[in-house]
Amino acid sequence: MQRLDSQVSLSCAECYTRKNLKYRCMECKVTLCEKCKDIHSIFPSNSSHTVLSFDDITSFNCTEYEIKKMPCKKHVTKKYSSFCQTCKFLICDDCFAEGHSYHRIIEIDQFLQENFTTEDKRGKPTFRRMSSNDSDILLKECPDDDDGSLSPVWHSASAGSVFMRRTVEFKVIKTFKTQLPAINCLEMVNKDEAFICHYEGDICKIKLTPTLITNRLRHIEQVRGLTPADIAVNLVGDIYFICKIDNCIKLVKKNKHNKIQVSSLPKHFTMEPLCIHCEKDNDSIIWIGLAESGANFDLSYHSSRQVVSILSNGNLCNIFEYTEKNQPLFTFPWRITSNLGRIYVIDRSSESTGTVVALNKYGNMKWRYSDLHPSLSQKLFLPSDVVVTKSTNIIVLDSANNVFHILNIDGNLILQQSLEGFEIEYPISMKFDESSNLWIGSGSNGAADNNAKLYKFQITGI
Repeated sequence: MQRLDSQVSLSCAECYTRKNLKYRCMECKVTLCEKCKDIHSIFPSNSSHTVLSFDDITSFNCTEYEIKKMPCKKHVTKKYSSFCQTCKFLICDDCFAEGHSYHRIIEIDQFLQENFTTEDKRGKPTFRRMSSNDSDILLKECPDDDDGSLSPVWHSASAGSVFMRRTVEFKVIKTFKTQLPAINCLEMVNKDEAFICHYEGDICKIKLTPTLITNRLRHIEQVRGLTPADIAVNLVGDIYFICKIDNCIKLVKKNKHNKIQVSSLPKHFTMEPLCIHCEKDNDSIIWIGLAESGANFDLSYHSSRQVVSILSNGNLCNIFEYTEKNQPLFTFPWRITSNLGRIYVIDRSSESTGTVVALNKYGNMKWRYSDLHPSLSQKLFLPSDVVVTKSTNIIVLDSANNVFHILNIDGNLILQQSLEGFEIEYPISMKFDESSNLWIGSGSNGAADNNAKLYKFQITGI
């Protein structure tokens, strides 16, 4: 807000006198005398303006200064910089970047005007100082996103979408050939290596640098004949995968003689695993999507569809199956990822469509996203993979429409980007590497060749 400067010769904005200047309009930023302070508010355009005495303004400025000195409850090294009207609490710059960039944000001075200006018995606006009674609004902490206190929201591209105003750039850096018919699953090991797999049986560790002659990625190692439904890699490069032969979780690692060993995790559930994910922040936690044996996309009274977390020794930690209203959370869990206490699940409702469900660490649903806008998508929304950016935006790969859906942490669509112009065909899997490059694996177009492509993709601005 603008400050009064005692070195400037002031006059009343209405009658131009320099006497009895005791008031200031906080919206117009003009000074008023005792006589004109009421006249100023008579005009319809000024009827909602706040006119404060200089004494109140001094308190106002001091209060603003005091608030801006307060450390953020969530980011203790930062100070409060603004107020989120959407969430109804003070935020710092880091809060804004992490989850409030598309909310209604106001400055501290506007926050004070709206919450700390009152009228006295004569109807004159005055500013009241902070007190312990203001703790609910002034000192309210940014809530732990995982307390389950906020109601879940269903989002679609046709409902409340906020499109990104900043500049976002997309670029294909390189296109590589592989020796698989499709890259159904993709996991990064480090900046130079990755695991890719095809449902028919092979898990391949590849070097992310092509041979000079063919531009084909070289297979370093192969584990054949395992019929994996999904794979996950922990921080040391061990592979967990779902074996479709016996519906067990398998662990692939090297022994002390550098030989590959495959073992089964203890089975603490009787259901059929569908998808798997290792947390990057804590890779002792493994997330698994489950369904009853022989399940399809139909839900019946006896159906059971779950997302569970287990420890690396196989012990069960959490079971997420129902909403707070005792409704099924999932129809058919297809892919899982996680980031900073959030779990994102692709939930297929048929072979040709699905949704994305966001849960907190307690299993409370935060939102469900489904693209239902016919002008943006020619076919039904078919999410096939999901990743989270460093800025906590969520990228959903829509295979049927060959597009990215980029969502903010609240599940609102901020950008829908077609991949047609980048000559990316049949994308079905993706992962970020350590350098924030996005690798995209292609599927099969029905041809019986082993030339699935892997694209190195760069996105800036999100």
